Formats: sequence, C-alpha cells, structure tokens
Amino acid sequence: MKQFVVSHRASAGWLLAVVAIGVLVPDAFGAGWLSTFTTCAVVALPAAGVGLLYGELGLTSLTQFAFVGIGGWVALRLGIGFGWPMPALIAAAAVVTALFGAALSIPALRLRDLYLALVTLLVAASVNIALNATGFPNGGSGFLGYQSVGKLSRLPRPSFATSDAGYFRLVLAHAAVVFVGFGLVKRSAVGRAWALTAQSEGAARASGVKVTQLKVLAFTMAAAVSGIAGALIAGQLGQLAPSTFQPSNSILLFALVVIGGARSPLGWCIAALLYRAAPYLLDQWGIDGNVAMMIFGAAVLHNLLSAPGGLAEQLSGLARLMRSKLPSRTRVPA
Repeated sequence: MKQFVVSHRASAGWLLAVVAIGVLVPDAFGAGWLSTFTTCAVVALPAAGVGLLYGELGLTSLTQFAFVGIGGWVALRLGIGFGWPMPALIAAAAVVTALFGAALSIPALRLRDLYLALVTLLVAASVNIALNATGFPNGGSGFLGYQSVGKLSRLPRPSFATSDAGYFRLVLAHAAVVFVGFGLVKRSAVGRAWALTAQSEGAARASGVKVTQLKVLAFTMAAAVSGIAGALIAGQLGQLAPSTFQPSNSILLFALVVIGGARSPLGWCIAALLYRAAPYLLDQWGIDGNVAMMIFGAAVLHNLLSAPGGLAEQLSGLARLMRSKLPSRTRVPA
C-alpha cells in the first residue's frame, strides 16, 4: 500500500512538472530557445525507445533516428500528398515504423552486444541511403512525392497548434503520454518478464517467459515512438532533410541515453537536452557547438567509471542525501 501511494505521488509530481513546463517555458524563453526545447521534446521520444531496449533488456539498437526519418517520410507523404490531419499522420507513422521495428527484431532474437549493434547500425545506414536516394516528399508527383524543381510544399501544423508555443505544448503532451505508457508497461507483468530476461534468458524461458515475443514487443514499441517523433518533427519544421537522420546521430543518441540514465524518464530527458540544448547553448556563448562532443566523450568515461546508472541515478542519490540531512519533523503533542 505504501509503495502504491508513493508511486501515485511520483506520478502526480511528474504531471505537475509537465503542466508547469508547458505553461511557463513558452513565456519565459525566446523563439530560438522555444524551438530548441520543442526539438528536445521530440528527441526525448527516440531516447525513450533506446532506454526501453537497453535499460530493460540490455539490447543495443542504433536505429532510432532511422525510424524517426521513416516516420517523418510517412507523415510528409500522407500530409502533403493526401491532406491527412496531424493525429492521423502520427498514428500512421507509428504503425509503419512499428512494422519496421518488428522486422528488425528478427536478428535481435539471436544477436546481442556488439553483433546486434553492428546489424542495427547497418540498418540505420541503409535507411539513410534510401532517404538520400528518394528524398522527402515535397509536393512532387508519383509514389515518392519528391520534386527537385518547382514550388516545394511544406507540411502544415494542425489548426489548434499553429503557434510555436502551441506546438511545443502538443509535442510535450505526446512525450508525457509516451513516458507514462512506458512506465505502466515496465510496472506490469511484461516489465517483470523483461527484467528476468535481461538477467538470464535461460531462467526466463524456464519460468515460462516467451522471450521471443517480448523482444519483438520491445523493438516494436521503441520503433513506434520514434515514428511518432518523426511525424512531430515534420510538423514542427514543415520539411525534412536526409542529413538529419545519419547513423552517427543514432550513435550519439545512444551514448547520451547511457550518460543520462537508460532506465529513467529523467535520464531520457537529460539525453534529449544534451543532444540539442547543450550545443545550442554553446553556440549562444560563441563557442563551437562541436565542443559538446568532447564533453560527451568525457561524460561517457565518467559514466563507465563511476556512474553506471547515469546522471539521473546520481541526481536521485543526491536528492535522497539532501532529504536525509533535513531535520525530521516531529509531531507536537496536543
């Protein structure tokens, strides 16, 4: 019962934090920072997919940004070519990328660690080559919907979120829903089976856990949320470029999730902020944003040596330490 109450208090705290961010951030920051934070909220979705696979099952997948690109392509094609509304585009992008994720899970059934990382990296490279060859739909004719000349079309934002502030809140709401959904799954029987599988697949199979189905489910969920991110980033920018979805971006995102904390929503948020907000902040200070890569390298070393749970675990430990230093409240007799 106590754990139930604590869990609900934590959920209420996260909900209040999301509402406060949605209300305060658009008024407190300029257009540049608001666009940056919107992108961070989008990146938090594939970061959550990385955290689900690596944090729960120990699976190294380097395809999350490739799935973001696929989701963006689907959203642009259906939105520009057929005028679908944003909710339908998000759903379609999630379904298509989920199917790709389920297909990718086939080699994951037998591969782990370095071999799985190499296979998923090759898949990401293949997707990037395909996106460079086809381009993103921009109003052209034919199945691909791409044209190199003429008036280029852009994906319109939904009528209820045309402003930058409104779209930021829309993306933030989607990220919150995904985080809550992942949290519920992790606390369910599926999450417990994932934890047992991560410890020992043999023990999991002996306990009656269907390991194959669990891995397929994890890859499908991770791909689906990346597809949602692709539709949202397409709506934010109106158009996309293949250079955004290079395999190196997936590698960087994986490293940042490890730094932030793969098993914690706070870690996924930290990874998203490091991915986009940190380079932007350095640029604002007149420092080359590429310096962030050097900082990230040092952070990875720090993580491997002294913080295997990531920055989120360290921050949680610091918060517990500070609470323990506070004087305990005693009840005053009546």
